[in-house]
Amino acid sequence: MSFECVAKYCRCERWDRVTGLGAGSGTFLLAEPCDTTEALAMIRSFHEVGLKIRVLGGGMNYAGSDLPMEDTVFMRPAVTAGFSVMRHLGEGRFFFGTACRLSQMVRYVLEHSYGGCTGLSGIPGMLGGALAMNAGAKGVCMRDFLEEVNMISLDSDDPLEFTLPVDALAMSYRHSPFLRNGMFVTGAVMRFPVSDKLAEEDLLREENMRRQCAPKGRSAGSVFQNPPGGEPAGKLLEDCGCKNMRNGLFHVSEAHANWILRDSVMESAPCADLIALIRRMRSVVSEKYKINLMPEVRFANMVEGKEFEKSPVKVLILKGGCSSERDISLLSGGAIADALRQKGYEVSEYDIQELRVTPEMQAADIVWPVLHGGFGEDGRIQKLLEDAGIPFVGSGSEACALLMDKVASKKLMDLHGIPNARYAVLAPGEKAIPEKLRFPLVVKPVAEGSTFGLSVVECAEDWEKALDLVFQYGELALVEEFFSGVEVTIGILSGKVLPIIEIRYDAKVYDFDAKYLHQNCDTQYLCNAPGVPEKYQKILQDASLKFYEVSGARDVLRVDLMINVETGDYIMLEGNSIPGCTANSLVPKAAKAAGMSFPDMCALEVEGALSRYR
Repeated sequence: MSFECVAKYCRCERWDRVTGLGAGSGTFLLAEPCDTTEALAMIRSFHEVGLKIRVLGGGMNYAGSDLPMEDTVFMRPAVTAGFSVMRHLGEGRFFFGTACRLSQMVRYVLEHSYGGCTGLSGIPGMLGGALAMNAGAKGVCMRDFLEEVNMISLDSDDPLEFTLPVDALAMSYRHSPFLRNGMFVTGAVMRFPVSDKLAEEDLLREENMRRQCAPKGRSAGSVFQNPPGGEPAGKLLEDCGCKNMRNGLFHVSEAHANWILRDSVMESAPCADLIALIRRMRSVVSEKYKINLMPEVRFANMVEGKEFEKSPVKVLILKGGCSSERDISLLSGGAIADALRQKGYEVSEYDIQELRVTPEMQAADIVWPVLHGGFGEDGRIQKLLEDAGIPFVGSGSEACALLMDKVASKKLMDLHGIPNARYAVLAPGEKAIPEKLRFPLVVKPVAEGSTFGLSVVECAEDWEKALDLVFQYGELALVEEFFSGVEVTIGILSGKVLPIIEIRYDAKVYDFDAKYLHQNCDTQYLCNAPGVPEKYQKILQDASLKFYEVSGARDVLRVDLMINVETGDYIMLEGNSIPGCTANSLVPKAAKAAGMSFPDMCALEVEGALSRYR
């Protein structure tokens, strides 16, 4: 470890000085960046010296550790102008830095005659922590007002700040992707309704009075989450006689059975005593009601708090398949599996070569079909999973079938005014060159990927050779007029449009060699498409997002387009519902350009899919 790095950015701290409960007799390294620029510099430096990074935030619901954690640094945003900014963007939209306290935010919103969020005013801590827990009170939660979140990946060696819309974040009761997936929130855009200022002031006073009745003393607020349905955790704990339970310097409040207080003494309070008390409270509820309460308290040391963690999400990766893209699928599936393991998921891989529901699929919490081409991409495996009630990542069966069928996709583009190449469809017995199309022509299978079976036909002499090839890959052939221009691809992740990637290659078309082998062609992937004027980039992104929406795609889609950069004319080629995830694949490159690591991207897809089934 570089002591210069530690001395520059970190200091040694005690848990009782920075957390609500003050539990934990050990010391730890704390880093407090003043703004996003410093946070990025810290993360890069910590990666260089091999330090693990965790986010602490305000520490209100944090339990420290009795053990030394010399390989970990905890990052907390400094309460400075950089992370405490509050800005009204107009029409009820506000930007708040991650270190803003919720009481400050509520008051600021009210000053601008917006509201509906007074229930959040009594929640302690900072915005970042409230987003991580999707904190809520009085019938509202953070997600109700959220538009988008700015964040930094903690597992990227070259981190960048990136933004995700709320729909990409899969937030639910006391859950967000920030809890599991190692992200440092820098700020958020939120929207609030117009309010009656006087009525909101009355509600705010009522909320403040209610909070005055909360148990007094050092605490972490509610210890346990309310179980789904039925009685709240506090009522269950009270019925089980938990009030005034004590262990060491910690005791359950007489006023609220879901609050643990720390005695006001100066001596160190071991986290082991707190854990023993939480274990005892949980045990009596389990014995009486057969309910295992889940703590809202978060543990600095995952080893000490491991018994209270939910079981890791079990993800089954389906890879391989029987299509011509089998080898690429094996590579993609393996890469996704490795990325998800880095994020703490329990991952299994299954080389599926038969279209059926297996016991492995039924045992998983969620299935991820990473099957390029064939029954994995045409909607058939998705239909089986839907009929069996098995959650899965990616587009549903109808959207997959449409996107795999290039003719159906083009008809949808025509219906919604999305430019695409003039085309004709041929069956095996049809040998004539379509009269309405002009050379050069592109001939390709209607339902195949990775450019298998594709030819560029420059003249009539090459026509029959192209037909012989294309009908090896299907019963129908799509013939399109060749469009000369710059090829680009645009990834869409859970409704967020990623940066455009420009593809430069020496060949006539972006074929299999240009994509994967690079034996006869030098291919470059240029993020943010330097060869495409900025005035055209938004047009291409908007068209891609429109196609994502009208096709019914979900979680991820890659859209391929061609553009004439002189005139701005463009065509959409196709959409891919299961884009590749190899080292050369384009959606991961685009996500990285947006600041998102590959493990982050994969985890967000899993979390987004899981949210549909919760």
